Amino acid sequence: MLRVAVVTPYYKERSEVLLKCHESVLGQTYSCQHFLVADGHPSQIFGNIPNHIILPQANGDNGNTPRAIGGILADSYGYDAVAYLDADNWYEPTHIANLVAAYERNRTPLVCSKRLFCDMEGRMLAITEPAEDANRHVDTSSWLVFRPAFALLSAWLMPKVLGPFCDRIFLLKAIHDRFRITFLDVRTVVFRTSYVLHYRAAGLPAPVGAKGWEEFNETKAHLSNPAVIAELVAKLGFYVTEELEARPETFVRRLLRKYLDASSFSVAVPSRVEG
Repeated sequence: MLRVAVVTPYYKERSEVLLKCHESVLGQTYSCQHFLVADGHPSQIFGNIPNHIILPQANGDNGNTPRAIGGILADSYGYDAVAYLDADNWYEPTHIANLVAAYERNRTPLVCSKRLFCDMEGRMLAITEPAEDANRHVDTSSWLVFRPAFALLSAWLMPKVLGPFCDRIFLLKAIHDRFRITFLDVRTVVFRTSYVLHYRAAGLPAPVGAKGWEEFNETKAHLSNPAVIAELVAKLGFYVTEELEARPETFVRRLLRKYLDASSFSVAVPSRVEG
């Protein structure tokens, strides 16, 4: 059996939200270990559980620093694969089993699932996201990264200005570095959405404080700064201004055209539930 680590960065989420996340990892049908990385604000509910890492201060980068640290530790401790689960989301019980089974069938070093959506109180929303359905967007919590692609574990240490785009940048980096990907159609990540567009798609009013395009526009504005450009190229190996000029749900499509050749190195497989 492969050794799988699930990395969750957390900040100041409510205790019941953190417990829902943690219990979903404990309830996986495929054995895995939960690495909880506190971004400067540890929760007492985790006490002395194994693999609870406390960073000395908050990093303010959408969880990217604690996410990277958790993955790098899992690599150092000899794990075969690293998954990510943001603290406000949770897994369905067969999530890890599905991803491992896909890896064993296809031997691609990256495997990802798709999402179910719920509101901030955990009520399910009958929506999907078109970009995700077309394999142009992979949420952070949907990935399972195997050892041949562990070079990507440090990709989360991207410039802070890219924080709001971090999952899209991670996919972009994987494609740029020519790692093969299996895209599963199973929906085994439950995503607690705070985005206005998801509530609009569900025909519901967005909650107070829901996120619109403002944070994305601020990020794109910073990308004309020469210092940001230099940092981005140094850390990622490429610059993404052209792709980021598009709206967030379409800019990965441009990248796919730019970096994927006609033979493709992505694998799409049918929906199935293992275990």
